[in-house]
Formats: sequence, C-alpha cells, structure tokens
Amino acid sequence: MLRTRRMRTYVCLPGAWMGAWSWQFVLGKLRAAGHDARALPFRGVGERAAELSPEIDNDLLLADTLATLEKDDLRDVVLVGHSFGSLIAGMVTDRAPERIAHLVIIDGGLPQDGQSIFGRIPPEIAAKRKKLVKIVNGTEVLPFAPVGSLIIDDPALAAWTHRQLTPHPLACYTRPIRLHHPAGNGRPMTYIACTRPRYPVSAGMHEKVQALPHVRFRPIEAGHNCIISAPDLVAQELLAV
Repeated sequence: MLRTRRMRTYVCLPGAWMGAWSWQFVLGKLRAAGHDARALPFRGVGERAAELSPEIDNDLLLADTLATLEKDDLRDVVLVGHSFGSLIAGMVTDRAPERIAHLVIIDGGLPQDGQSIFGRIPPEIAAKRKKLVKIVNGTEVLPFAPVGSLIIDDPALAAWTHRQLTPHPLACYTRPIRLHHPAGNGRPMTYIACTRPRYPVSAGMHEKVQALPHVRFRPIEAGHNCIISAPDLVAQELLAV
C-alpha cells in the first residue's frame, strides 16, 4: 500500500459486543501506509469484559475515551466509530472537537441529543432485543447475536468473530445521551455505508445522511461488519479521508 506524505493518527472504536480485536485487519493496513492507528476497547466489553458492571453506560465510555485522548495527548485525530462505536465517537467530537480532525461513522447512526439507541433504531428491532436481556455479574446486558446474523460471508471468519463476542451493557442502549452541539460539532464528517447487504438497524440512516450536505457519504459493497469482512475496502476509504 502506498505511503501518504503526512502521518495521521487514527483512533477506532468498536461496535457492540466487540473489542479492539475487531479492528486488527484494518489497523494493519493503516500502519503499513505509515500511520499511527489504534483501537480502543470499551469498558465491560471485548478485551475489558471482566470489568462489566451496572455503572457502565455511554457517559462512562465517553469519559474513558476522552481520558485516553488526553493521556496520550492525541490531536488531529481521525476518529472512526463502527456501528455502536459511532455513538461514542459522536459524543467525543461533541465534547472535544479541538482534538478531532475528521469524524468517520461506519454504518452507524448520527447521535441526537436526548435520544437513546433504542429510541433511534426501528421499534420492532428494539422490541426484539429487549426480550433478549439477561443479567451477567449483576448487570443487565444484551447477549450477542447468533453467528448467522453477522453478515460475514466466509463461514470460518464468521465463526471466529462469533467466538470473540461478549455481552454488551444494556444501559448503553436505553439511556438517552446528551449533546451540546449538532452532530459532528462542525468537524469534517464522512459516513461509510455498507450496502451489500444493507443492515436493517442502520439502513434507514443511509437516506438521512445523504440528505445532509456537510457529510461526505461513501457507500461500499460490503456487509455491516466490514471492518472484519472487507478490511481492504475500509482501509481504502479511511486513507482517502
């Protein structure tokens, strides 16, 4: 892969039930192009599943992410959120736009003040998920989906992905978020839409985003978990930002 002239810093946030591991294929390609690329796991999920507790919600994940940006003094960041991670990425940009050079959302939603994830996604999907809620370590969680719902064509890759998944704190879906500025907070934005096939949870967002003149819309022919199933396409889009 060709190197670009200026090194960038990419900070990538994972989707629900996933950890930093989900980004490994994309990170390798960004690093090969000469960039600083890292993924941050969320507390209570993925590599940090042992930290699951009832206090975890989007505000706590926001605080954790901001703390990492500040501790490592990361600036001019290309902040990338996949699926659920796009919510936290949007909240980070709302609070610390001075650290963000570009916000990238991969097949997720645009966060809105006062809205929860269950309040944004199609009601029938939210209702089905609410019926699946379980208690793990005293915490209400959403169990991860069956392997067939991952939209990853390669059976071996889908099975490997499924083995890595961990439950996700329910509060991240039910508690409304607070934003102090419009989505993106004035920073440049790119939305990468997965179109083959379209994921029912985020498909309706594609049309909404295309109607926003300040968002660069980039459709790719890959499934929702493209960072695992189509890392070449994702890396190409991120390098082109």
